[in-house]
Amino acid sequence: MAIKRCKSPFSVWKNGVPRVITGGQLIEDTDPVYKGHEHLFEDVETFMSEKAERSAPVEQATAAPGEKRAVASRTSRAASKSPAKKADDDKG
Repeated sequence: MAIKRCKSPFSVWKNGVPRVITGGQLIEDTDPVYKGHEHLFEDVETFMSEKAERSAPVEQATAAPGEKRAVASRTSRAASKSPAKKADDDKG
């Protein structure tokens, strides 16, 4: 008994009742809808492994030992603020 994932939505009549299978829906391979529509399903393991390959890499927030991070310097912002602060100090 394997779990299958629907790749594309479709509807089918089973036992006189319409049944809609949505994209991404999971069913067991013993489900009557699966028989005859195998081409519309894939293994969950296959989908998850492909999804892991497609996902974007996550950037580390901290540098590894000995590694330098590329960050903007704060000295330029501090230098632009210091003359205004100095002018306020001269008034008092």
